[in-house]
Amino acid sequence: MASTLTDLTSTITSALSSLPPQEKIQDGERMQLLEAINRLQAELEPPVVSLRRFCFSHYPLVIIRVAQGMGIFDAFVEAHGAALTTQELSSKTKGDDKLLKRVMRFLCAHGIFKETAKETYQPLPLAMAFGTGSAPGNMIKHFHACMQASAKIFEYFEQRDHYFEWLKKNPEIQEAFNSVMTESQKHRGDDWFDIFPVTEKLTLSALESSDRALLVDIGAGVGHDIKAFKNRFPELPGKLIFQDLPQVIDTVKEPNSDGIIAVGHDMFESQPIQGAKAYYMRTVLHDFPDKQALEALSHIREAMAKDSILLIHEHTTPEGGNVPPLAATLDFHMMEIFSALERSEQQWVTLLEKAGFRIANVWKGQSATVPVALFEATLP
Repeated sequence: MASTLTDLTSTITSALSSLPPQEKIQDGERMQLLEAINRLQAELEPPVVSLRRFCFSHYPLVIIRVAQGMGIFDAFVEAHGAALTTQELSSKTKGDDKLLKRVMRFLCAHGIFKETAKETYQPLPLAMAFGTGSAPGNMIKHFHACMQASAKIFEYFEQRDHYFEWLKKNPEIQEAFNSVMTESQKHRGDDWFDIFPVTEKLTLSALESSDRALLVDIGAGVGHDIKAFKNRFPELPGKLIFQDLPQVIDTVKEPNSDGIIAVGHDMFESQPIQGAKAYYMRTVLHDFPDKQALEALSHIREAMAKDSILLIHEHTTPEGGNVPPLAATLDFHMMEIFSALERSEQQWVTLLEKAGFRIANVWKGQSATVPVALFEATLP
């Protein structure tokens, strides 16, 4: 056994020396290799190491957030990635030198900086991504805010105020949330129109096309999905509309073109766009328990014409024990932040039928991390 493990160590060390640069690795190959590494770690890791990892896993998020507040990452961005000494950093950041040294020691130990000489720090690529306003930096702010609920999950399982109401009172966290949701759109597998027969099912007649909405994207953030749809199907006639809460739509900085319309709308109020050919929601309803989800769906149902289609694009948690770790984690995340859940395919079908819809089809998508499906629903 010892020789087998020694040989395995040599093989892995050799493979590391010949690993191609990050930018040349295909995502599919990357995920397969990471999955193999995770299985190897699970087999080798003794319980005491697993326990230590569970107990201390929150510290990187906490200390990176502290470093953001001190202005450490912004100091290196301002220096264009040049190495800085403790003395140079001290003049550009908040906090005393003792705290600064301890934070930098932690960040070096976790591969975010490298100490090239005594108290001289060189930022590694990840460090340069955490500056103010960056997508990764906002992701840290967003999940650090979410962690406040995580810390209390043992004490209570119901929020007194829904997360979106709380966001209205915390504009900095609202901005971070918007940024994370927008960035996440880029890393989530198939677009819905890659798995759905768009030209077959979403074609308007010449008489309809001037007045009727072709597609209404509800809870769309800043419109990433509908803009991608327009780029893929520029020839399809009909209005394209995306909706989100007014405080989200107000952050849309670029003017919309090509007939795409942004509308501030609360989905728990009457749907203002009547009789659209299709209403679409992507990873919106998983933020809400059944009671609120049914209320939102009722407003869509009331607005639909006889030939309208509802498209719900959502994560689908597998039944049984073979659940990807991220899918299981997201289920708890939905629970603690939104009092909601990541539903299985059957739970989505049940929810839509309870809302008064008929399931016409379930279109399966590809995702490297969490299974997804597109539910096509119509009026009975």
